[in-house]
Amino acid sequence: MMQSLLKSVKSWIGKQSKRAAMSDEERYLSDSIDLADFEARQQKIMYGQAPYQINGRHWLDSRSYQ
Repeated sequence: MMQSLLKSVKSWIGKQSKRAAMSDEERYLSDSIDLADFEARQQKIMYGQAPYQINGRHWLDSRSYQ
């Protein structure tokens, strides 16, 4: 049982280190759940509307109306 736990922990750490090495774009695309979601995410990236690209810009931000 202890070996199984160690294998699981080792696998989890390996996945986390691989994910940490990804760029924001790669991480965002890897979170897609199907092909349609993947394509929609690619389109958001092309138009600069991906969550990691927005960086605090909000459509209700009053500073953009001054």
